[in-house]
Order: sequence, then structure tokens, then C-alpha cells
Amino acid sequence: MTARGLKRVDRLLREKIEGAREVPGAVLLVRGPDGVILREAYGLRQGLPAELPMTRETLFDLASLTKPVCASLLTLIMVQRGSLDLDQDLEAWFLPVKDPAKRRITVRQLLSNRSGLPGWRPFYQEYPADRQPISMEALSQRVLEEPLEVPPGKEEIYSDLGFLLLGSILERASGRPLDRLFQEEIARPLGLSRIGYRRVEGDSGATAGEDEAIAATEDCPWRRRVLAGEVHDENCCLVGGVGGHAGLFSTAADLDRIVAEIFQGLRNRSGLFAAGPLKTFFQRQDAPSPGTWALGWDTPSEKGSASGRYYSKNSVGHNGFTGTSLWMDCDRNVSVIFLTNRVHPSRENAAIRALRPQVHDAVFEELLLV
Repeated sequence: MTARGLKRVDRLLREKIEGAREVPGAVLLVRGPDGVILREAYGLRQGLPAELPMTRETLFDLASLTKPVCASLLTLIMVQRGSLDLDQDLEAWFLPVKDPAKRRITVRQLLSNRSGLPGWRPFYQEYPADRQPISMEALSQRVLEEPLEVPPGKEEIYSDLGFLLLGSILERASGRPLDRLFQEEIARPLGLSRIGYRRVEGDSGATAGEDEAIAATEDCPWRRRVLAGEVHDENCCLVGGVGGHAGLFSTAADLDRIVAEIFQGLRNRSGLFAAGPLKTFFQRQDAPSPGTWALGWDTPSEKGSASGRYYSKNSVGHNGFTGTSLWMDCDRNVSVIFLTNRVHPSRENAAIRALRPQVHDAVFEELLLV
């Protein structure tokens, strides 16, 4: 489905992907105020060990898009119900927290990347790839042992570790595993059949069915195979494929249904998400120091933003390490879902950094919104 007004965007992606091979493949879905404008597939969902074409229904490893789409939206739902407080600290959920500074870290600070925790640690390297998964509880305790890089609240440090803890808090607050919680609170109410976590049980290899279209990711040095249908993030794999920071898989269409529900909520129409909480979660948390992060969502930076040049200030989005992204302009009711498998077969491919803002700019220029 290629809209007449977006033929240049379509041509751009055919040149960059099917011609120059800047990324193996992609699915682009653009939503405007009146619905979906473009939904198209480009290139290959897999190049190794055999070439397989990308389809509009291809399932992608969303990587860090899990943070806003799962962890942030589930937190929003629980805040709406009064079962979770943004300003609760870690001591409400984890005992003991030995470091007095860590005790003061709040849910709000975890969401806004202001916890002071390090961005990442290679916990998985301490385990063989063929081990059985460890519990989220066990990994959370390891995270709590990591020294803070700065005092909580002082500055932004984009942190997988913070969202690992948030995933554990969501499980404790709800009494349900995170994957089940997502299905029961978001996927099923919206009638979504493809989006969800894909659990890993030890060294079982790829979990994709042969007839299921899934975008391959990396030829993983740790697991020694090309991944397809198995979470790319190694720390998420360590806990069985389900985490607050990574692990969610989705098609572009299922993501778009969530976007449509968000836009509906912002217009004060009944649905999963109320306008007030949405506006709170989409607001930058830039005190006491400047930053770009809202609650689980990034916002456009003044220079060099992945969102390009044209999103309004009232916009939010997020990128995923595997080559995925979702950005929403809440003033114009325009969203761009751009899912690629840029890490296939190697994470060294960084062409997405230039391609992503090019795609966003081309969309806005063709829609005559600039």
C-alpha cells in the first residue's frame, strides 16, 4: 500500500535497501490523521544462510523499543489504576538495598534514565550460552550491586539496567510474569496476535517456525549461530528472553495498532490510555539538568536527532539496537514505524544512523507538513 504522495519515500528506500544494501531489509509504516498512509516491505528479512524476502507481515526483534512499548505503557496502565506510584523508591520493591543512594531511586527516575545506574553491563559473559536461564530476580540483584555512576536524579544516563529493574518491579506489583502481563493488559485488549515475547529455554536454537516470517538478526558470537526468532540482546537471553529493556517482537501492523490507541487516548476518547497520564509520560523530565528523555520515551533533540528535522516539540519516540524505531508527532497525529534488521549478520553495520533521519525527513516533506 503505497500512497500517491509518498512515492519518493518508497523510491528512496528501494534505492537505499534494494540498491545500495545499506541495511538488508525493512518495513516502513506511516500513519497520518486519517489512518495508515504507507505500509511497505523492502529487501531481505534474511541473507544468511539463505536469502528470504522481507514481507509486510515480518516479525522483528524490537530490542529497546521494548522499553516504551512494554515497560512504559504497562507502568502507565498501573499508575492509572493506582497500583503503582511514579515516585515510589526501590525500597518499596527490593529488600535489602544496601547502598543508601540506591534506595532513593524512583520509578520515575528509572523511566527517565536518571537513576544514576550504568548504561549496560555484560552479565551474560559470566555464563555459557547453553545454560538454563537465570531468574529476573537474580539478575535484578546483580544490577543492585553495580556502583552508581552519578547520584540519582542528577543527569541522564541511558540505562538498560534501569529498565531491567523496572521489569522486575512490574512483575512484583502485578503478581504476573512480564510477558503474561503484556499480553493481558495490552496485546489481547487491542486484538493483537503477533506482538509479544518469545521465551528461550537453554540452548534450544532459534525458536522461529520454518513457515513464520521473522527478520534475522546477528550471527551471534556468544551463541554461535544466526538468530531468527530468538532475542538478540544477550542479557535478555540470559533471563529467558523476557525483560523490561528488551525481548519484545512485533510486526509493524501490531505496533501501529498501539500507536492508534495512543493517539485516541490523547484525543480524550475511551481506551487503554487516558490523556492525562499519556501527557505526563510524554513530558521531558529535564530537571535538574537539561535532557531529552520523557518517561520511557525519547524526544527530538535540537541537533542530530534520529527523528530528523521536522517533528514538532510535542513528539516522542525510541530506537532499538537491532535497527527498529517508532516516532510519533502528537501535534500532527503522524507516526513513522521503521523496522530494519540492520544487525544482520553483524552489528558493525551503522548505516541506519544516517538512513533513519533521512526517512523521517522524506516522509514529512512529502506530506507537506514542513
